[in-house]
Amino acid sequence: MKNITNHKEAYVISKNLLNRDFHASRSNEKWVTDITYLIFNRQKLFLSAIKDLYNNEIISYQVSRRNDLTLVIVTIKKAKKKRDVKGILLHCDQGYQYTSHQYNNLFEKI
Repeated sequence: MKNITNHKEAYVISKNLLNRDFHASRSNEKWVTDITYLIFNRQKLFLSAIKDLYNNEIISYQVSRRNDLTLVIVTIKKAKKKRDVKGILLHCDQGYQYTSHQYNNLFEKI
């Protein structure tokens, strides 16, 4: 995973390798991830999910009361337990959780 660090080094910006090509020719080639919110019993909950673009399978998900870094890290760790993630292109919207050094450090070991 190639990253570019901004001049303040507060966050990591990754190149857009997916470039709107949402077609995958095999499983575990391209994954996408994002966070959305759900209203359940008048309470806002946040859902973080990882989807395989090959067959639209949800690889991993996590629900939390907080939209924070822990939410996405737990989602990634669940995916890593289920699949061999080496070589997978994981695309995100580069929200603050996805540009943090802690999040990007998860991929240095891959």
